[in-house]
Amino acid sequence: MPILNCEDIRKYIQEKHLIHDPLLKPDGQFAIESASYDLRAGIVVWKDRTTQKLETLYFKEGEEHPSSLTLAPGQMVFVITHEELELPPEVSGTVYSRNRLQKENILALNAGHVDPGYHGPIIIRLINLGAQGWPLELGDPVFTVVFHTVTPPKDPRPPDRRTKDATLDTARRTALNGFSNPFHDLYKDEIDRQLNQHYTRVLTDLRYALDQDYFSRKDIHKLLIQFGAAILAFIFVIARMPWDKVWHGIKWILHF
Repeated sequence: MPILNCEDIRKYIQEKHLIHDPLLKPDGQFAIESASYDLRAGIVVWKDRTTQKLETLYFKEGEEHPSSLTLAPGQMVFVITHEELELPPEVSGTVYSRNRLQKENILALNAGHVDPGYHGPIIIRLINLGAQGWPLELGDPVFTVVFHTVTPPKDPRPPDRRTKDATLDTARRTALNGFSNPFHDLYKDEIDRQLNQHYTRVLTDLRYALDQDYFSRKDIHKLLIQFGAAILAFIFVIARMPWDKVWHGIKWILHF
């Protein structure tokens, strides 16, 4: 399966194949690489981790300040390409994530083979595997498609046509049923269990310490009460003592 070079890709695009609404360079030429085309991020869909609601950002050609999103560590988003593929029966495609994504710890899922006759955008999941937030600006090239020629079948299948709206609906349904942050949500129950165990242990230790402190204070109070009772008893005895008889007794002993 020969790979189409830039001249082949340009010819197909001029004939309204391969890429619908391709990017143009400042000189008016198609933005084609030596043997590939870079697909741009057109729509981003994700589920908010806090509200569990779906969020969507759109790219509009010619925007002075395109929308952007920062993927938190572990966060997953669905990216729909701005360009739509228009593959004829004799051409297939392979979609890859750009090398920049791999270097910045971004994992791309679902990128791969595209059958001949497919008409529509590409949808790919991105997951931030890094420890820092990763900025994604809509309109930036994030995927690369390489085109291959194939022998057309004698009885070709009808074209597989998918509109951008239908692709967006698919992305929303999938995002709604998926994790917002796979590496957090997947272990959420285990994290909650361990946190609950930790809280229980801390609470038990705190109660024990307070009980020990209570008993220590109770013992001190008991001793103080006993000491005070002994003093009162001593004072009572002193007060009731017949001191005149005691004094006569002492004098008798001294004169004895």
